[in-house]
Order: sequence, then structure tokens, then C-alpha cells
Amino acid sequence: MPYSLLLFDYDGTLCDTRRAIKHAMRRTFEIMGYPPPDEALMDEAVGRGLLLTEMLLWLHPPGTPPLPAVWVDTYRAIYNTESEALVTLFPGAEQVLMAASANGRELVVISNKGLPLLENSLSRFGLRHYFSLILGDTPDRQLPLKPDPAMFTQAIQPRFPAISLSATLMIGDTTPDLLFARNCGIASCWASYGFGEEDDNLPLRPTYCINTLPDLLPLLA
Repeated sequence: MPYSLLLFDYDGTLCDTRRAIKHAMRRTFEIMGYPPPDEALMDEAVGRGLLLTEMLLWLHPPGTPPLPAVWVDTYRAIYNTESEALVTLFPGAEQVLMAASANGRELVVISNKGLPLLENSLSRFGLRHYFSLILGDTPDRQLPLKPDPAMFTQAIQPRFPAISLSATLMIGDTTPDLLFARNCGIASCWASYGFGEEDDNLPLRPTYCINTLPDLLPLLA
């Protein structure tokens, strides 16, 4: 069925941030005096859709002291100043957003990434104007991040009260995205071209699976 409200994940769905994340992670470990994380472990951490603190703990050498907050601050500073330039759009991103907007769809980005970074990145790619709402992490965040449904029930639904659950679709590439959709009671679309692994995501039975972003176009007709 056609959907009136499309919720897009950012990392691994609209934008390819793998190089950017791994660069910032390697540089963070270097600055903190540790050897760079194993490439395969970094790929696994990205594919699981871990939060930044979870990712740092995942990659932190076992037996070392607990991570101080400076690790998170260092990573974010490096990402903002060095890694953002490494981010690229997935093919067809603007085509899909343009078609959705032209067909009167409401578009939202909902991500566990920092909100200022999301705003800057989408503006850099000339995509910001397509979105009615952008939701991400902030220092004074009051609502839990995906897969908790609070951002949907308390931030998105009040913004679009006339749009039903059945007319809402979440598009994402990792398990937090699909679990978020399930927790919200809305349809889900797994972006298989992104970072998530098939073995982790297909068992969650997404409503749709796409191999490229333009595969969404029939749902916008």
C-alpha cells in the first residue's frame, strides 16, 4: 500500500557512513593511546547498529580500565572535524526523497546519531528541505533512542496526528530500526544494502526488503 509518513534511518539507509565511523574510531583509539580496533570487529559493531557508547565498549581492549567520558567526546570531535567529509549518499537517495515529496508524503529522519550532525550532513547534501522533522541524540535528550518507541509516540505522532499507524513506514538497515517499527506498531522496510546482516534482520520479518533505495519507489505511487 502507499504510505503517507516515511521514517528514514540515516546511517546505512540514506547515507553511507561506514568509512567515516571507522576513521573516527581508529583516530580515537590512537589519541587515547591504544592500538586501532580490529577491522572485522568494527564492521560487526557498525552492522549491529550499536550506540556510540556501546560501540566504544565493544571495541575497547578487554582488561583495561572503564571508559571515561573523554572517549565519547574525542570520537565526536574527530567525526565532526575529519570524518564527516567521508560520508556519501547511497545511490538514488535524492531521487527517492524528491519522488516522495512530490507525491505529498511526509518525511522524517529518526536516528541515534547526534542531531546537530544530522542537520549539518543533510544540509551539505542539499536534502534538509525534504524533511518535516529530524530526530536525533542531543545533550539534553529527554526521550530514549531507538528501538524504544518513545520518539514515535511522543514526538512523531503528535506532529502528524492525522496519519494512522497503517500509513506509516520505517526504513532502516539494522535491528534497532526494525525493532523500533515493531515496538511502534508500524510497517518496516529493511535496507539490505546497508550495514545490517541478513541473519540478524530477516528473522524480525520486515514488511518489505529493498536492495537499493529506488526499490522504494513503487511504495510511493
